[in-house]
Amino acid sequence: MTLQEMVHQAASLYSDRKAVCFDECNDKPSVFYTYKEVVSLATELTVFLQNYCDQRGRFEIGLYCYPGINLPSWILGILQVPAAYSPLDPDAPPVLSNYFMKKCNLQYILVENDKIKVSVKDTKRNIKMRFRKLQQLS
Repeated sequence: MTLQEMVHQAASLYSDRKAVCFDECNDKPSVFYTYKEVVSLATELTVFLQNYCDQRGRFEIGLYCYPGINLPSWILGILQVPAAYSPLDPDAPPVLSNYFMKKCNLQYILVENDKIKVSVKDTKRNIKMRFRKLQQLS
């Protein structure tokens, strides 16, 4: 059974239970998502990726973001395409990030909206969404 199948099974049994909790450790209360919310956000991303990514054969998607409440949904959404994902560290030097992207043969990178000003060499197209952006690398 895959991770995405396990999450969907849990969501069918416990849709209104807390699935994800994120605490920023900044004196604000923790944020929670239910299984229903996690699966809904993941499905939204999956549909977006299926519509805009060339899915011939196997491909990888980079995920350029800090840990947060949406991270589990984003990972699940990528896995449901199906595609592999590679985390990209926003704090890494650009030279290291570019090397990693080429070494992993990333065809696409999802970038959080607040990280959109990041420059990625040889970008062919940008697709904006409410909370993410897709960039296809050459």
